[in-house]
Amino acid sequence: MKKWLIASVIVSVTVIVCGVLIWTYIIADNALKHETSRWAVLKDINGDRIAVEPTSDQIWTQLAELYQNQSTRWIGSFLEIYDNKWGFRFKPENITIAETTVEGAQATIKWISEDLNYWKGLNWVIYVSAKATEIHTP
Repeated sequence: MKKWLIASVIVSVTVIVCGVLIWTYIIADNALKHETSRWAVLKDINGDRIAVEPTSDQIWTQLAELYQNQSTRWIGSFLEIYDNKWGFRFKPENITIAETTVEGAQATIKWISEDLNYWKGLNWVIYVSAKATEIHTP
């Protein structure tokens, strides 16, 4: 009986650890998919994360300042279809950082992902209230 119990505990712990590792390194990291060596991670008000790769040096500087200050701002761009967890990314050439925005252009990463055709169809700059939680430079 003891051997069966010990074996069950070992198998259960192994399955849980494998599940956490798969989630952490495969599924969750897909949200942070990027194509360049200069990218940042945004974390929205719900804790969801997405990678952004601004092409503008001015926007990059602002993101670095937000990271240092841990300030929350409206960060957005036009949306484009992308092969990550969310199905979209913020278009790198148009990333904007603002203190205020039009209410109809405000969303969360999850809201955008759940109704991507609607948000993309607006053809506006769509913003999320977020912090820059990571900065990656070459």
